[in-house]
This record gives sequence, structure tokens and C-alpha cells, in this order.
Amino acid sequence: MVAISKIPPKKQKRMTEIRNKSGGRPAKNRIDKQKRVVSTKLTELQYYAIKKRAGESGLPISEYVRQAIISTEVTPRLNKQDADSIRKLAGEANNLNQLAHRANAGGFALVAVELVKLKNRIIEIINQLSDDWKNKKGKRI
Repeated sequence: MVAISKIPPKKQKRMTEIRNKSGGRPAKNRIDKQKRVVSTKLTELQYYAIKKRAGESGLPISEYVRQAIISTEVTPRLNKQDADSIRKLAGEANNLNQLAHRANAGGFALVAVELVKLKNRIIEIINQLSDDWKNKKGKRI
């Protein structure tokens, strides 16, 4: 049995020409294609803040968020060691306050040696902090 085409030969020829025509925009590179979708929930305040900033920059929200992802620096959370160092700094702040009270009551000469020791302990604790939490350039004090 032979299959008979229901499309007339002239129309069939035109359809083939249309399929072989290379029109439209050129295909994007693999790197330029946007394949991944990241969805997130925002509060009303967060949404309108992003919407306002995107409008001020003249960009659609999606493009604004893409650019913000690339150009924004996010500070990571404290690790256990840094959290411990910050607790120690808070304790040294209490010690400094007590020394200030003693200096006001009896004179600076009574606490001068202790202040120098305290300063050295504070510097030591700050140097234990990771560079992310001290300053942008990572300089030691």
C-alpha cells in the first residue's frame, strides 16, 4: 500500500521553503542563556523597596536583581570563633568602664598600668577576628 499525501505539490514545496528559511534573531551563546530560575518570597516592604530602586535606575525588577546579585557584596554570618571574640570584647568593654570609674574616683595614675594591659588584650582579641569582621583591607592593628 502506498501513502498518498493530502497536501498539493505546490503548497508542499512552499512549506519546505518556509521551514528552511533562516529568519529571526541569532541564537544566544550557552553562557548568555538564562536557564535557571530562582524564586523567593518577599515582604511587602522588601518588594516595594526593590521596585522603587529598580524604577529609579530605569531597569525592570528582574534586571535590577540580576545586576544587584553580581555587584553586591554580602557579609557572611559570624563563625563561632568570631562570635566568641566579640563576646570577649564586650567583657573588656566592661573592664574599661570599671577602670574609668576608678580613674575618676582616685586619679589616672592608679589605673594607668591596668589600662595599658587592657589595651593590649583588646588588640589581641581584635587580631583574632577574621578579616571579614575587622575591616575591608584585612590590616592587623
